[in-house]
Amino acid sequence: MEDDQYQEEDGVEVPLEKLYSALIECFGVIICGYIAGRVGLIKEQQTQGLATFVGTFSLPCLIFISLATLDLSSVNWYFLLSVFISKAIVFAFVLLITLLVTRPVDPGKSGLYAIFCTQSNDFAIGFPIISTVYGNSHKDFVSYLYLLAPVNLVMLNPIGFTLMEISKNKNSTSRTHLPLRVITSIATNPIVFMTALGIAGNFLFAHEVPDALEALLKVFGSAFTASALFLLGLRMVGSVRNFKGEALMVPICLIAVKELVLPLVTREVSSLVLTWAQFPANESIAFSTYGFLYGTIPSAPGVFVYATNYGLEVKLIATAMVACTFVSAPLMFISAKMVSISHLSPSKTLSSLAAFDLDLSIVGIFACVILLSVFTFKRSAWSAPQKLTMCFVLSQLFGCIGTITGHLYWPYSQYTAYFLMNFGDFSARILTACLAICLAFMESRNYATVNHFLPIFYGIASGIPVLLIVIASLLGDSIPSPERTTLASSTIVETIDIFVLLVSLIVSVVYMVLQQRYKRRYARYLVYSREASATCDSTHTCEDVPTPQGEEQPVLPGTPLLDPCSGNEDSHPVHHMALVFFLVCALFISLALHIWNVVDDKMTGVYLELAFLDVFFTRGQSLIVLFIFGLDIISLMQPFCRRVMETFSQGETITLPNVEEIPSETQHLCDQFNTYHIQPCQTQIVRRRRMKLWDFVACFTGEDLVSWLLSQGLIKDREEGVVYGSHLLTGRVLRHVNNAQYFTDDMALFVFNSN
Repeated sequence: MEDDQYQEEDGVEVPLEKLYSALIECFGVIICGYIAGRVGLIKEQQTQGLATFVGTFSLPCLIFISLATLDLSSVNWYFLLSVFISKAIVFAFVLLITLLVTRPVDPGKSGLYAIFCTQSNDFAIGFPIISTVYGNSHKDFVSYLYLLAPVNLVMLNPIGFTLMEISKNKNSTSRTHLPLRVITSIATNPIVFMTALGIAGNFLFAHEVPDALEALLKVFGSAFTASALFLLGLRMVGSVRNFKGEALMVPICLIAVKELVLPLVTREVSSLVLTWAQFPANESIAFSTYGFLYGTIPSAPGVFVYATNYGLEVKLIATAMVACTFVSAPLMFISAKMVSISHLSPSKTLSSLAAFDLDLSIVGIFACVILLSVFTFKRSAWSAPQKLTMCFVLSQLFGCIGTITGHLYWPYSQYTAYFLMNFGDFSARILTACLAICLAFMESRNYATVNHFLPIFYGIASGIPVLLIVIASLLGDSIPSPERTTLASSTIVETIDIFVLLVSLIVSVVYMVLQQRYKRRYARYLVYSREASATCDSTHTCEDVPTPQGEEQPVLPGTPLLDPCSGNEDSHPVHHMALVFFLVCALFISLALHIWNVVDDKMTGVYLELAFLDVFFTRGQSLIVLFIFGLDIISLMQPFCRRVMETFSQGETITLPNVEEIPSETQHLCDQFNTYHIQPCQTQIVRRRRMKLWDFVACFTGEDLVSWLLSQGLIKDREEGVVYGSHLLTGRVLRHVNNAQYFTDDMALFVFNSN
């Protein structure tokens, strides 16, 4: 029957082989370029030459020939307007959030981040993917790339350039030439210039370029794809190593906005605008799904050029650009395949979603049990954010049990499932906002204040879901069948869900911004306090140090907050911020899908993609928590693992002479080191390091110690440094972390016995 078959757009399905080929073409050439630059086959000067050819000759020629031959009468200008509105919304959102979070306010950074989240690599990566997907069904969609590029270059980027110019010249007294510099920068951009020239040529030649000119332009244009992708790989050299540590948070946020928020906003705005313009339903679906795929194209490497020219966050943008390019690969592949499907069988779709929901719920229950066990046995589980995290895991457990109960057949099982699923989902969304509020309070208030709000959070997270379920029941909501998931809920539950999701999303984002502002304010306070302390130490007189306005003493904002019940501080602030970030992404996906259900009941391929993603983020949130806090499980097993590892570690425990047998030369050197050098040495080389499964809070490498000894003039060369370190080891000043080897000038870890 027709209802049980997938209907492809225009009867044409995109074969997986073509998508594989397109992705292999793009990322294979990128990797080749990276390898060529990494091994030194192509030097920096040669890279600049290739960049000049691509940006000045090949791409402008490709843009001109594409626009000059385009039938402008067939262009859907409403779609271009919707893309502009979508990018403007995201641009303004990123700009505003960055201005609110960054202290002191940095307009240049705000403009750069906004450009990163809206400017796509339309030609190098977007062109081959769009050509593969729409080459047979909508050939004109490929030409839209050349019309969409000016949306950023002419309309949005000038705002970012202006802010970056203001940041660059903030200490300059003369800003009269600022508008002229921005206008000149835009007018002389080859892409903008050739876009205008291509449209003029379209009218001049009646979209039929003379053969001789067309042949010349195609020669340059045909060289663009491979050259641009190879150049992108070259520019990735040196950027991969920056992708580590806490510096990941900002790039991850930027990538999430570019690869998640922008596609969804583009799809929703396109659908609303084209529906308002009364376009046929099939055409509206085709353009909105194209807008979604267009939004998944990664950020353009030109953003890295802007960062370099203005000296703003160069390493961070390079890291984000590399990660965004490779994160987009699976997303573009899935989206490209889903775009080819214009209508789905509701019965088949809901059955598949219900099966996926059930499987994920079974796995989620195991994850919840593990997490609750870990949090219960860990003393840090009783810090304020961990208490809320435990409640969040409990709400996930209720939701997973409700899903499984819905597939059982015993009296009142459907009523039980209905209550547990809705209670778990509503509670989890409310607790996301509560956790964000808690983290903000921990940066701005003392623990007593946070602890005072915990009962309120518990009451809200448990009471409001029950109230909402009662309201839905009184309004006549029907009890779902075993295969009905949250994606097929009634209009009543959909409306309540949208309200809860919207409120939770707004509250979570606002308090995430406030948390970052409080954190940066305290960082500035610490710098001020250290400078004041240094002044006091130098003058031997300490006057009252004024505190920033709004600060209360003796409680300082951002200080580690100790739980009076457990005596432990919250040791996972970064983990909780990462958790809130993922939960906010889950709220956004669910909100987009519920709005889709209310506004448009048609199930396209993109709908199926979002539906499965929503089920994962709804029922699989316990897996995300387990991933973020998984190291706590290892810490519980640490004593046992340490004994096992020490038993089977390479080599035997070293043997040192008795204290009374230590040579006098060694004793003299150790006494001298302990008296004059150990404190500055500890300050400069000892830091938190990780080896295998556990952390050594105060350790250093043998290579670090030898380098420090050289810098202080205590030794002449590194060979003498090994002898010096061996004396310290024999004299019990330092030791190997596992007492498993003698001193060496390498990455082996050692600790000072004084620690």
